[in-house]
Amino acid sequence: MDVLGKVLSVDKALIIIKLLAEKGRDMKLTEISEELDINKGTLHGLISTLKFHGFIDQDGKTQKYRLGLYLIELGDIASKSLDIIQITSPIIEEVSNRLQETVHIAKLDNFDVVYVDKKESKQSMRIYTSIGSRNPAYCTGVGKAMLAYLDEDTLNMLLPEKVEKFTPNTVTDKEEFIKRLRLIKEKGYALDNEEFSIGLKCVAAPIFNHEGKAIYGLSVSGPSVRMTEEKIQESIKLIKLAAEKISHKIGYKK
Repeated sequence: MDVLGKVLSVDKALIIIKLLAEKGRDMKLTEISEELDINKGTLHGLISTLKFHGFIDQDGKTQKYRLGLYLIELGDIASKSLDIIQITSPIIEEVSNRLQETVHIAKLDNFDVVYVDKKESKQSMRIYTSIGSRNPAYCTGVGKAMLAYLDEDTLNMLLPEKVEKFTPNTVTDKEEFIKRLRLIKEKGYALDNEEFSIGLKCVAAPIFNHEGKAIYGLSVSGPSVRMTEEKIQESIKLIKLAAEKISHKIGYKK
């Protein structure tokens, strides 16, 4: 064990796993040895141990090494053990304090968004919601931020041919809606310009998990009189940064 408290053999084993993950392809023993500057004898022992525990697999024909299936299992366990509320609470509190508006974390449930965490604005005129409540995904910023990252088949399955028009700004045409989702994906954020409720505007961004799926959304909502163009631009920057921070905390790597 060195002065920093690291066990060198464990450290080297983890570096091997990281290398295979970063390369994203099968590698020969010689390649790994050269990349990490570990002699083949030591490397073979480390890899044999990792193979035994399922962290590394070896192709029977090419003899090359790749990440083992057990890591997928571990990733799933780690993902389920994450407490999203514990992770998001301090971040959304900071965003809410900066913008002085209500901030939400929501997840997609079929064609609805379900609010799982929030930090309310301290303003006397503010948005009132409750954790566990639902709203239609297609006319909310946070809903669109998640819908934009679904694959086309899933999206077509979820989107009904006819939807309710809540305000004059609600987009009800399916083709136009899908076109707007593509733009949202390009920009990395979504807006609700009084599409669900007159007098309410929202800025939202997706939160990605370790598989790159937009499993949650982060949004800031406020009365239209306060959500000026200047404030919306500020909100876009803050919400995107906060969503990116949460994504990394739950395992997303861009």
